[in-house]
Amino acid sequence: MNTAHLSPSQIRLMLWAYISREIKLPAASKSILQVIANLTDPRSLRARIPISLIVVHSGLSQSDISRLLVNLEANQWVEKSLVPAEAPGRPPATLYNLSEGLIRHALCLNRKP
Repeated sequence: MNTAHLSPSQIRLMLWAYISREIKLPAASKSILQVIANLTDPRSLRARIPISLIVVHSGLSQSDISRLLVNLEANQWVEKSLVPAEAPGRPPATLYNLSEGLIRHALCLNRKP
């Protein structure tokens, strides 16, 4: 997906527009997707953010976000990745991104002819 001709703010706006207008989800789930979209790097189209950052930016509780992320992941709106901990014996960090499919649809749907 070539986004070199788009500015970072155009990419984020396209993601926001798609999430807001096209995805039929409850407001709390859309809020999580929008937080991740805001933190997505326009060059790599990845956010790699922990749940704690979603809590800070969404205003939702960690337990609500954890529950909603399971559903968002099952429905392929988000992807999670596990990053090994630097210290032995610690659990891996879980990081979240918008799914490739969501990003592809958002950037293709909003592309001007």
